[in-house]
Order: sequence, then structure tokens, then C-alpha cells
Amino acid sequence: MKSALKRFLCQFLIIIGIFIVIFVITQYSLKKFTRHGQSLIVPDFTGMGMIQAKETAEAYSLQLEIIDSIFLPNKPRGSVFKQIPEAGEKVKTNRRILITINSVLPRKAKAPSLVGFSLRQAKAELASQNFQLGKLTYVYDIATNNVLAQYYNGQMLVPGTPIEVQSTIELLLGVNPEYDITFVPRVSGFTLDMAKDIITDHSLNVGKIVFDASVQTAADSLSAIVVRQSPEASESMVRNMGDEVTLYLSHQAPESDAKREDR
Repeated sequence: MKSALKRFLCQFLIIIGIFIVIFVITQYSLKKFTRHGQSLIVPDFTGMGMIQAKETAEAYSLQLEIIDSIFLPNKPRGSVFKQIPEAGEKVKTNRRILITINSVLPRKAKAPSLVGFSLRQAKAELASQNFQLGKLTYVYDIATNNVLAQYYNGQMLVPGTPIEVQSTIELLLGVNPEYDITFVPRVSGFTLDMAKDIITDHSLNVGKIVFDASVQTAADSLSAIVVRQSPEASESMVRNMGDEVTLYLSHQAPESDAKREDR
């Protein structure tokens, strides 16, 4: 009886031992093949050309996969525009990084016909077709802010001509001598794009654009805000249509009028 019990306990312990060994081996294998606990910080691929991006991915044991392309005229063609996961995130080695690149070949669209439009209508039409509003030039005419001609790279632009999207189109506008003045709006605290929109709504041009030391990258310039303008905003001091407004931008908030008056 005791001998049988002893044999049973011995066999039971052997079985338990085998299970423990199998469990340990399984856990070790899982850690090895899933690289449990081994992670790395995703580098920033944005702005890199594809050769540099691939070399960086190989150095970090990562894989790149292009999932989309867009066209941004102000960015290097073929460069990485966006990535998933983003830079700074922790991932395991051999992880796929999904990237969007700036197209090598620019996308083109037919130039709109803006002659006869008002300035406001022309702005809306340009925005709807992914074009940028350029310099406003005024000549005397019977109707103020009526588009008389459109230009691209200094040449008269024929409607229907294929040009790159996001291209800048300049306008020649009429101005009645009886209605040829405007005033400078306040754009302090606005981003550059918003400030441009407000200034052109007042039949003025954005002249020199000055960024301070807090603006280091293209992304910084997009989020920077206007901290000063020249001439200053004034409803009492009139300006000629087509005059320029110089903008100064920073990441630091502009001083309030009260603080400037105290100094």
C-alpha cells in the first residue's frame, strides 16, 4: 500500500515537473518570438526623402509602407509628409510605419475664369479650386473691386490653362475714384493665413512677413500668430486700395494695448 502510494506521488511529481518545464520553455519562446519587453522609440521621418527614410528605418529595424500621397507645392517633392505611428511613440522592432509622401508629380487643374467677378467672388472661386490669391493691383475703373484681368507668374492667365494646384493667381482690379480708399484692419492674434484673408477682404496686400526667433520650422510658421503689424490698425487713417501691410509673427502672445500704453 505504501509502496503504491509512493510510486503514485513520484509519478505525480514527475508530471508536475514536466508541465513546469513545458511552461517555462513556452514562455521563453513567446518572449523570444514576440520580442516581449523589447521596444524602441519611433524616429521622426517627416521631411525626409525616401532614400534617407529607408536608411533610417533599416537602422531602427522598422519597415516603411507608403499608404498615400498628396501634393504640397511648398514641401520637397517625394518627402515624407505624415507617419503612423507618430515620432516618439514606442513600438516593437520590425513594426510597419505607414507614411504619406508629398507627390513627385504635381497635380494640375484648369485655371478659373475670374474676369467680371467681384473680389469676394474671386476669392471664393480660387479657394474652391485649391488656388491661392496673390497680389491685388488696382487701376481706375467704373466699378470698385471688379476683376479686370488675372495673372500667373507675371503673365496674363488664360482661363482653362492647366496649372499646378495651390498656385498663386494675381488679380488686376478696378477702383472707382470716388471709392478708392480703405482702412487697415486689426489682425493681431491671428495666424498668417487668417490675417491674409482679413487683409485682402479690405482690398490691401500682405507685404513683408517677419518671423521672430521662436519660429524655427515650417510647422511653427503655420501656428505662429501676428504680434505686430505696420501700419497699425486704424479706422480713422485711410489707405489706398492695394497698399501693403507688414506682419510680424511669433509663438508668443502679443502684448495687450494696455501694457503697451503703460510703458
